[in-house]
Amino acid sequence: PDLASSFRTSAGFSLVQLWSGNRAIHYEAWIRSRAGVIEIGLHFEADPLTNVRLLAAFRARERAVRDALGEEARIEEWDKGWTRVWESIELPKLDEAFIERVTSRLANYVNALEPILREELPSDVAWAERRPRPARAQRAATGTRAKHRR
Repeated sequence: PDLASSFRTSAGFSLVQLWSGNRAIHYEAWIRSRAGVIEIGLHFEADPLTNVRLLAAFRARERAVRDALGEEARIEEWDKGWTRVWESIELPKLDEAFIERVTSRLANYVNALEPILREELPSDVAWAERRPRPARAQRAATGTRAKHRR
């Protein structure tokens, strides 16, 4: 399947996030200039229980993850109850060759980890984002329901 066509993106000054479904579970390329690195990985920034469940699932598949991504890929707990599968790359001058390297590496993460994520995501965790309904649609729906209750 063409995974790339199903992803959404968000970009800021120092990071790019990609996700397909639940935005709290996303791939990220984050320039950490103070540390002199760029971090690439899959971040689990959902509720603490979901995060630890996904961490356990990826740890159980650690050999497959390392076979696909290499020994530099780490699977660990992180800040704020979040967890991640990630690596850091020393940050040289940001030239076209380095940007291509990072882009390729992030694509490797998506191709290697997305099938595992989709298989291991607990069934009680929403895959798709719930989009808020426009206010007008909510009022109309509420009005319709109110009429049916009478």
